[in-house]
Amino acid sequence: MFLLTNPLIFGLLLALFPLTIHPDYAAAEKIQRIETFDYKEMPSHIGAWEHHVLDSEQSIRIELVNEDAANKKDGGALAIHFDVDSPNPAIVGCWIKLQNQNLSGFDALHFSLRSGGGERFRGSVAVQFTDEGNRKASYLVSGIKREWKEYRVPLKKFPRIRDWTKVKEFELIIDDTNAVPKEGTLLIDEIYVSGEVL
Repeated sequence: MFLLTNPLIFGLLLALFPLTIHPDYAAAEKIQRIETFDYKEMPSHIGAWEHHVLDSEQSIRIELVNEDAANKKDGGALAIHFDVDSPNPAIVGCWIKLQNQNLSGFDALHFSLRSGGGERFRGSVAVQFTDEGNRKASYLVSGIKREWKEYRVPLKKFPRIRDWTKVKEFELIIDDTNAVPKEGTLLIDEIYVSGEVL
């Protein structure tokens, strides 16, 4: 009783054992960066694809821009200029080669998105992983705003990925069914995975 009523000793206990009695304590997280786009020139492990290359009504172009979702001074982001307004089925995407990156031991995917060109993106886009066995698993995200928004997707939302120790590729995919509008610009930045430190 004396220990709890003596302010000096109680303060000393708080300083020595903050994790055991602090009510706002949260478990620490470990993170692993996938991509931050902080380059002067486009690296070879980032690219784009079109589903129907002979269809001139659909296209994609990517570029690095001097903007950063984390407000880093010399940071950058990837701008994705897309057009899926076609009479044919239209799907485009950008890819990041992960070189069999080990993402095991992590729980969630994080990335930041925003719409560009001053127009709000009212549709959905897919984020997708590919594992060493070429199994693909995607997840639709929506609610993309004009300002940066960070998304957190639990990795259990990608159930077809059986082996997280060798992940080959990460993609962002835009298709004519889910894109509203069907032509515009999206910016992506700060892609990483996180997990609790055990």
